[in-house]
Amino acid sequence: MIISHKGDKGMIKKLTILAAILLFVFSVPGVAQEIDLIEKAAEAQWRNSAGQEIGFGLRQETIGIAKYEQDVILEDGKQYKRVLLTHPQGRDFGIIMGVFPNISIPGKGGKLIIAGGFIQGAQGSDGVKFVVQFRQAGERVEAEKRIRIRRRPADEVSPVVSGGVLSSFDAKYNGKIDRIEYDLSQYAGQTGDLILVVQAGQSSAYDWAVWTEAKLVFDVKPKAKLHMTLSGHNSRITDANFSPNGKYIVTASGDNSAKIWEVATGKQITTLRGHSSQVFSARFGPNSKHVITAVGKTAKLWDASTGTEIREFKGHTNKVHCAEFSPDGAVVVTTSEDGTAKLWNAKTGKEIRSIEVTENGVAYDAAFSPNGRRLAIGATFGLVGLWNASNGKKIRNFDGHNRAITSLSFSPNGRFLATSSIDNTTRIWEISNGRLIQTYHGENFREVNFSPDGDYVVTASAEGVSQVWSVQDGTQILAIEHSSGSQRVLAATFSPDGEYIVTAGDDQTAKIWRINLPE
Repeated sequence: MIISHKGDKGMIKKLTILAAILLFVFSVPGVAQEIDLIEKAAEAQWRNSAGQEIGFGLRQETIGIAKYEQDVILEDGKQYKRVLLTHPQGRDFGIIMGVFPNISIPGKGGKLIIAGGFIQGAQGSDGVKFVVQFRQAGERVEAEKRIRIRRRPADEVSPVVSGGVLSSFDAKYNGKIDRIEYDLSQYAGQTGDLILVVQAGQSSAYDWAVWTEAKLVFDVKPKAKLHMTLSGHNSRITDANFSPNGKYIVTASGDNSAKIWEVATGKQITTLRGHSSQVFSARFGPNSKHVITAVGKTAKLWDASTGTEIREFKGHTNKVHCAEFSPDGAVVVTTSEDGTAKLWNAKTGKEIRSIEVTENGVAYDAAFSPNGRRLAIGATFGLVGLWNASNGKKIRNFDGHNRAITSLSFSPNGRFLATSSIDNTTRIWEISNGRLIQTYHGENFREVNFSPDGDYVVTASAEGVSQVWSVQDGTQILAIEHSSGSQRVLAATFSPDGEYIVTAGDDQTAKIWRINLPE
């Protein structure tokens, strides 16, 4: 979306901002990704030495116990909010083991961290062995059912399970919690089962053994590598979007045209000609066969393969800024400088209804919820509203922005709404109650879109940069420098598979970036 605004910036401020951006691009920190096995313990498959299944959370000392203990004091005298208790089977050299299936180790490896000891009062224990093993996919012999009990001195006891031992330590009741780390480099790129094991010594009666930590930590450095530059427009690119099948990109431009490009090769497939003025937006339909563009006081529907205009949607009395399909492709929504949003029958071009968004302002962008039942619209003065798409009734406002809304995007699960504004913020809202979840601060945001998994949003900024942000914790994890100097980035969005981001703007190009983000 293009929104005019005033306000010159001093050269010093521009240089300061650019320097900060470049510093961030070349020094972006790694993002720690974790698999917390304690958190996932209730989902694991728990068994004992005899192959008997152990129900998680049940207290069955004779066959073994796997359960959470809350607010418990351990042998070091400290209180722990939650630990994983794994009491071995009630027999000499008894074993309890939890299998966590299909754990993937990234290609760059990572580390395993385990720590554990005893609940306070277990001084009667003669010690246990904590073990973590890895069993590659395809090696799933029924090892748990064939565990042999080795009758050795306690300090030599080790469980017999197929798969390599990643890490282990012998624990005694000695007033401390043992902790070790293990480098996972030799298992990088592999997928298999992780197995937590606790093995008793000659007696298991007092082996109230707990895991305080059991997690895999991977350092993932987000990356954006330029895949392709799409050149061909002779004016700024105002919008750029992937087709739902991920094969194509459509761009809208101030040169009175929209163009369709092939993602794999960067080849220009067709140009949508016949626009009388700059094209504000261009979006694919859900079947990837049609494109809707916003231009002048109308929206136009096109055959994407031939570039043929199919029909025109007429009815607005001022410029149309956005045209978007409903998820099923049956309806088109348009927003306009006349302050309204209109819903149209996509097949006939007939107007279904008109929604008055703002009496004295501009309706800039609109987005359907994933199920098509709701419609979010952004306008001047920071107005963000949610409407019922079937009857046009307003549901609620999202109050917080104080200047024009440039873009809106629903999360894939329909739970959140992202909004960007020229008030230098992008915000995440909870749909059900209008609650503000996150606020990202930047420089004159122009667009925002969710990643396919809903974990991230990508924004376009006025200072030549596109940013990727974490929805969960609000941190900026990646900055992509589309252009240098004061040239604006006006569009940024993810590909349907999440492997690419396309950015576009004042420099008359669209750029496709291959990205690597934490999963």
